[in-house]
Amino acid sequence: MIKRVVLTPQDTEQLANLRVNPEDLKDDFFDYSKVVVKKPWGYEYLIFANDLIAVWILYLKHGAQTSMHCHPNKKTSLVVLDGRAICSTIHEDLDRSAGEGLLIDKGVFHQTKAVSDAGAFVMEIETPVNKRELVRLKDQYGREGQGYESVDQHSWNTQNYNYLSLNSTTVDRYKLKKRLGRCTLTFKRLSGDEGMREVLALNSEDVISVLRGQIVGADNRTVVEIGDTSAAGALMTTRGLKVGHYVELLIIKKIDHIIKVSDYVAAFLNEHKIKGIFLVPGEATVHLLDSIGRHEGLSFICNQSEKSASLAAEGYTKLSAELSALVVSSGAAGLNVLQGVGNAWIDSTPMLILSGQTRTDQHSDGPLRQLDNKSLNIVDIVTPITKYAAKITDPATIRYHLEKAVHLAKDGRPGPVWIDIPIDIQGMTIDASEMKAFSANELPPRVESSPAVVPEILDLLARAERPVLLAGSGIRLSKGEAEFLELVNRLKIPVLTSRRGADVLPEEHEFFFGRPGVYGQRRANFVIQNADLLLSIGSRLSIPLIGRNSRAFARGARKIVVDIDPHELGKETILPNLAVHMDARRFLTEMLSRVLACRGNHTGWLSRCREWSRRFPPLGAGCDRPVKLMPHLVVSALAGVMAESDIIVVDGGSPIHSMMQSFRFKPGQRFISSTGLELPGFALSGAIGACLARGRGRVLCLCEDRGFQVRVPELQTMVDYKLPVKMFVLRSRGNSNVRKIQRDYFGERYVGTDKDIVLGSPALAGIARAYQCAAFEVTQPDELVERIHETLSCAGPAICEVQVEDDQDLMPRIGFTVKEDGKWIAKPLEDMYPYLDRETLKENMIVDLLEED
Repeated sequence: MIKRVVLTPQDTEQLANLRVNPEDLKDDFFDYSKVVVKKPWGYEYLIFANDLIAVWILYLKHGAQTSMHCHPNKKTSLVVLDGRAICSTIHEDLDRSAGEGLLIDKGVFHQTKAVSDAGAFVMEIETPVNKRELVRLKDQYGREGQGYESVDQHSWNTQNYNYLSLNSTTVDRYKLKKRLGRCTLTFKRLSGDEGMREVLALNSEDVISVLRGQIVGADNRTVVEIGDTSAAGALMTTRGLKVGHYVELLIIKKIDHIIKVSDYVAAFLNEHKIKGIFLVPGEATVHLLDSIGRHEGLSFICNQSEKSASLAAEGYTKLSAELSALVVSSGAAGLNVLQGVGNAWIDSTPMLILSGQTRTDQHSDGPLRQLDNKSLNIVDIVTPITKYAAKITDPATIRYHLEKAVHLAKDGRPGPVWIDIPIDIQGMTIDASEMKAFSANELPPRVESSPAVVPEILDLLARAERPVLLAGSGIRLSKGEAEFLELVNRLKIPVLTSRRGADVLPEEHEFFFGRPGVYGQRRANFVIQNADLLLSIGSRLSIPLIGRNSRAFARGARKIVVDIDPHELGKETILPNLAVHMDARRFLTEMLSRVLACRGNHTGWLSRCREWSRRFPPLGAGCDRPVKLMPHLVVSALAGVMAESDIIVVDGGSPIHSMMQSFRFKPGQRFISSTGLELPGFALSGAIGACLARGRGRVLCLCEDRGFQVRVPELQTMVDYKLPVKMFVLRSRGNSNVRKIQRDYFGERYVGTDKDIVLGSPALAGIARAYQCAAFEVTQPDELVERIHETLSCAGPAICEVQVEDDQDLMPRIGFTVKEDGKWIAKPLEDMYPYLDRETLKENMIVDLLEED
C-alpha cells in the first residue's frame, strides 16, 4: 500500500519559521554515483539517477531514525524494501513493511525510524535531482539547521555495505532484475497499448514509480507522472489508461520466499556465524562475491592467491576453533587451494570451501576432459581429502548440501568440506519455503566407547608406578581445555604434549615435562620411554612423535589411547592395549566425574622426571652469550620476550622443529602450525587468518627465507588491511633440513642445495620495505633481543630478518643406523644425537635398552 501525504498549513508554517536561506539549498552537482554517504542512523547511496529523478537506498539501524525534515521543492517517495519502519509526519505515524510506502508532497516534514531487529532498507525516490535541498526541523543527532553531509562523511569503499548500483552505461538496465531485501527491482520502458497491458497485468500489491514520461487517462489527463509512486492496484480502478509517448518505470515487487541462490548462500554463512571468509575474485563466483559483499552481517578478506587464502582460512580456524569459509573460482583456482585443503584434512581443521563452476550445460563429468574454458571436475579431485564434497546440480538442493557440509565439517573428527556451485545456478532464484533441509538422523550413528571404560582406566593409573599423560590437539578441537587442566591438577602425574597440542600446558606448570618426538626434547623422550602406563588424549601419535622405530615407542608401557577417529586407533604403528573411541572433552568430563585424585603414589616418579628436566633442559635455555646465531636461539629469545597473550604462527621444517625443542610456552599463548604436511609458506598466510580471528590483534610469524619468498605477495594483504603481523624470518643458504641429511648420510653431496646453486635469498628486509612494511635486520647474537623488541613495538606489519648460520645442526634429534644392505634403522626415542655414551644412557633408562640391530 502506498499512501499519499499532502502538504498542510502546519508544514508551511514550520518551514517559514526556520527562515531558510535559498542559497543554502542550491544544487552543487556533486556526483554521488560511486559513494556511500555515512549517516548517524546508518548509510545511504544513489542506486540510479537521470536528469529528472534520483533513486536512493537508505539503511537504518534498529531503533535509529532520520531527522524530521522536508524538501521544499522536491516530491519524495519512500518504499520499504526490507524490515519494518515507522514513517512519521507532523500529524501521524504510519507503520510500513516491505512493499509499502508513502508518496510525499513537496514541503511535507517527514521522518523514518527502523523498528525491525535487523534494521530496515528503504528506497527514496526524489524529483527534481538536488541532494542539498534539505531542511531539518529536529534531529536526535543534533543536526538541526545543518545541510546535507559533507565529503568527510563519504566512503568510496562500497564493499562494506549492501551496495547495488544501476547507473552502469554498459548494461541494459531494462533486462535486469535485482533483489534487495524482500523486494525485487525491475526497470521497464513501455509504450503503446501493449505497454499499458503489461502494467495492468501486474499484481495489485506491486509498486510502480515513474522515472520518465507519464500515464494518462481516457481524457488525456495525467494520472501518474514523473516521481509519482503508486500501487498497481490503485491504477486498475481508472479506465482508459494509456501510456503517453513512452514511459520508464521502476517496478517494485514484494517477495516472501523467493531468493537468489547466491543470496541464500550469503544468508546461510551469516546465520551460521561464519565470520572468517577468505576469497579470491574469479569469473565463476561473481554472484557469490556480490551477495557476500552486499550482506550487512558479513565481512571478508581478499587474498592475493587462492593458495594463500586457503592457508589463511586454516590459520583462522586453528586459532578460533570456529568454521571458516573459502570462496574460489573454477578450474585452476580450485587446484590452487589443494595444498591448504590437504593440510586441513590432515590437521583436522574444519573449513567450508565454496567454488564456482562453469555453466551446468557446459560442464563435463564424463570421459570428455573439458567442454567449457576453466571447467574442471573438482569434486572428484577433492573427495579423498574432504569429509564431504558435492556439486550443486539442482538449485533447490542448496540448503541440504550446505547444512550437511557444515554438520560434517564439525562432527566427529573435524575436516574440510567442499560445495561446487555452477555460475548459472548461483544466479537462479528459488523458493526458500520449498528447499529440503538436512537432518543428522540421515547419517549412520557414531558408536563410541562406553563411559564404563573410565573406572578401568582409573584403576590402571592407580596401579601404575610410572604413568604419563600425553595431550594432543584433540583437546582444543573438542574445546576441552578447562577440563584438561582440572584433570591434570587432580591426577598429579607427568604430562607431555604433542606438536599441535604444544600450547595446552605452559612450561611453568609443575607437571609439565616437555614435548617428545624425533625432533623433540631429550627430557620428554626419557619420560615417555620409561613410562609403564601411557594415557594419550586427542593425539594421533604420528611418526614425528613416536619415531620411525614404532615398536620401540613407550615399549614398557601399557598404552591407553583416546581418539575420536577409529582409524587412528587401528593403525599398525600404535596398537593400544586399551583403545577408547571418544571425543576428548567427553572423555575428560567422564574422568572428572569419577576422580578427585589419583590413588597411586608417584612422588618418586615425579622426582625422576624433574631430574631429567634439570639435566636435559630445552635447547637454548641458559645460553647467555652465544657465539653463533642458530634458529633455536632465535626461538628461545622470542619465548623470553613474548607476552602471555601472544600468538605465534610457524612454518614447517626447521622453524617447527626449533619451536618443539626450544620454545617455553607461557599461560595463554597459542601456537599455530602446519604439522601434518609441514608446509613452507604456511606461516605468512596462516598469520593473516590468525590475526583476523584475534580481532586484528598482534600475531607473530616465524618462517625461513624459502617459506617467506613463496608468500611475499601477502605482504600487500597485510598492508591493505593494516594487520599487525610481526614476521621473523630465518635467513640462510639453502634448505637446512635437507642439507643436514645430505651431510650425514650422503657424503656431503649437496644436490640441489649446494651454495653454488642456491645462493641464498635476496635482501628480504628490502622486499618488505618495498611493500612499505617496517623492516629490521639481525646479524649478530647480541642484537637479537633488542631487534625483537623493536619489531614487536612498531605499528602495522613488520619484518625482522635474522641471518642464521648456513650449516645448522638441529640437536638433539633421532638418527639412523645404516646397515650394510642399505637398510636404514631408526634409533628409539631415548637414543638421540648427539649420542650419550652407553653407560649414561643406561643410567637414564628404567626400561631395558634395545639391543643394537
